[in-house]
Amino acid sequence: MKKLIALLSITLFSIFAGITLGYAFDINPVIPGVTAFVLSFVPLPGGSVYGLIFTAPGGIGTPFGPVNLPYLPEILHWNDAGAPITNLTVTTKEEGTLHLMNAACIAAMNGYLKVGVQAANDVTMLLASGHLPRQCSISGVTSAVGAINFYASSDNQGKGMIPVPYVTTMETNIALTTTTYQNFAALFIPTMATLTDYADIEFYDGHKDRYEIEDIIARSTDFQQVAGIVLNNVTSEIHRVYLRTLAATPVYILRYYIKGQ
Repeated sequence: MKKLIALLSITLFSIFAGITLGYAFDINPVIPGVTAFVLSFVPLPGGSVYGLIFTAPGGIGTPFGPVNLPYLPEILHWNDAGAPITNLTVTTKEEGTLHLMNAACIAAMNGYLKVGVQAANDVTMLLASGHLPRQCSISGVTSAVGAINFYASSDNQGKGMIPVPYVTTMETNIALTTTTYQNFAALFIPTMATLTDYADIEFYDGHKDRYEIEDIIARSTDFQQVAGIVLNNVTSEIHRVYLRTLAATPVYILRYYIKGQ
């Protein structure tokens, strides 16, 4: 019944559009009517186009924001002109603080899932899996004189699924201690050392494998342009990662936001 009502509504709209446009432009109303009927079945993008959202004035240790938006964008992009910002904080009214990053975290996560080579000093941060209407606030701290333009963009909402926010956390892997990581979208371990450090990966299908730094870097080019020490789990194939490092090592974690966790 719902489908029948929807079809009737579309048909009536198409007839009305055809008569109105036909009268306005003195053409056969069948032409715009059929066009409106066909276009009604074409899904419209739920995201937003790429655009400038604010400009940070710049300065050494100078805070900017909070900049308030009516949506959480999928991607935040800026060019720091070789002077990385030292803090980026993204919060929403619904979820609270989603991303709290220092300069090292931003550098490690820059360009994740990015297709194509970035321009020099470009930074691309993934904030969500799609465009999310909600009250969003973005703030941070710059490290050098010079204004920085921030841009936002989102693709079609949800990419075939309901879009969700990402959450960023910064942790330290304790020296000579095996730490377990699970329920993550990606792990970034930029200072992981050769020869001594490794990650034992347990997949959901039962397969287990040991990845050293060379293996992780090689696999990273399968999903992004610039190689990095990144374990990608967007498709949720990895069940657990057992990470062991010789020294205390920063680990930056990107997760899907799940209420209560």
